Amino acid sequence: MSNLTKTLSSSLFKKYVMAITGFALAAFLLIHMLGNLQVLEGGPHAINAYANFLQTLPWEFLWGFRLGLALCLVIHFATAYLLVIENKKARPQTYAVKKSVVSSAAAKTMIYTGTVILLFAIVHILHYTVLCLNPEFKSLEWVCHSGMYEGKTLHDVYAMVILGFSNTWVALAYIVAMFAIGFHLVHAVSSMFQSVGLRDEQVRYKLNAVAVIYAVVIFGGFSIAPLSVLISKYTPCQILPVKEVVKQYNAKAPKANGKAIFVDYKFLECKKACDKANPAK
Repeated sequence: MSNLTKTLSSSLFKKYVMAITGFALAAFLLIHMLGNLQVLEGGPHAINAYANFLQTLPWEFLWGFRLGLALCLVIHFATAYLLVIENKKARPQTYAVKKSVVSSAAAKTMIYTGTVILLFAIVHILHYTVLCLNPEFKSLEWVCHSGMYEGKTLHDVYAMVILGFSNTWVALAYIVAMFAIGFHLVHAVSSMFQSVGLRDEQVRYKLNAVAVIYAVVIFGGFSIAPLSVLISKYTPCQILPVKEVVKQYNAKAPKANGKAIFVDYKFLECKKACDKANPAK
């Protein structure tokens, strides 16, 4: 029993746990990012159908996945904080001569970017999943006109994303949080392989390059939506129909009184027809 306790409390075991939970979280980020990018598909159909598919999965699978992911997040960061405490206890006194250790900025700030990510995850869930920060978004509905959900009324995630990021401060905070995640991944992805003994000096630089590329992909992919909303809000370039959606929502929301709010997307069909009739030269 004492051997088991010693193993579970060892720094090496904690690093293994961090590597495994970190891999699960990093993989989820890529899947989640690809799903979010469907907001750029030219209308509400793709992302609304995708969101409904996820929401209507068997509850055992849906909640099992959510709880598993939440557990990975909690264990990952709790283990990280324990390792930081252990490291401080191991060297309680500052050295008379302090030798500088070669370490990247990403490595030195892992605990800080990790804390930002944890706080962001909580706020993000409250904002776009639980909808308690903007409870009025629960009233957004959309009627599907084609595909497997034809004729069904779905939650309008497309409008919700546009309206959420139309708040400039929310969009900017989201982008800053994505930068923190990307910066965290620069060191995390590479060190993850080292923790499980799969990184040596021969492949170190290659894994570091992979980590940087992955971090850039995640940061860029998640930042596209808020950046598109901001560009569409403040410039004539309408990557997303921000001005029209906000206009309709502001006109309908005060009169809704808890009833469903439907954004009329006929203007998108008109735009497509105009684009076909007047192709760019």
